[in-house]
Amino acid sequence: MVIQMYRYPKTEKGKESLNKIITASLDLISEKGFLNTSISDITNKAGVAYGLFYFYFKSKHDILDELIRKFNTDMRYYLKVNTMGIQNRIEMEKEGLAKFLEWMSQNKKYYKVFVEAQVHRPEMYIWHFTKLAERYKIGLKEAMDRGEIVKVDPELLAYVLIGIGEMIGRRYILWTNQGLNKKQYNDLAILIENMLRPK
Repeated sequence: MVIQMYRYPKTEKGKESLNKIITASLDLISEKGFLNTSISDITNKAGVAYGLFYFYFKSKHDILDELIRKFNTDMRYYLKVNTMGIQNRIEMEKEGLAKFLEWMSQNKKYYKVFVEAQVHRPEMYIWHFTKLAERYKIGLKEAMDRGEIVKVDPELLAYVLIGIGEMIGRRYILWTNQGLNKKQYNDLAILIENMLRPK
């Protein structure tokens, strides 16, 4: 079970203050790491009173939880919008993987915080992947039933595809910042198609 934020703002000013806290937390944790970021660092950078942090969050771990929830929601929305209208599942998977790498490239701060969560909030790290796979496997199962992709365990396939995106993103975007070149994108598309094509 994922614990939600302590309080949600009811006013525009409250929403603005909360957004400042979240943005400052994202910047600082991605730059300095979770352990080296203090609540006073966050509130100073956000330009809000120290006590306001505790109006929304009970601890520094809670802000990390909130960042992971936001990471999960924003990424899923980005992928949904950018693959909407693609009917063939294999084509959707190829485009979805390309768009995931694009999103990662544009949101490295989130991903650095996500890596921090693996150590300091492992339950949220697991929640993120579980949440992704729960929804992912439904679409894969529907595509299997239509005969569009190979018939295998849909949850297993969901984690295989998630794992491919994760490791390629880390290797070519987070670790080296070089991204994939055109040939590598084409090769990746070939690999995905060969793996998913119905037997």
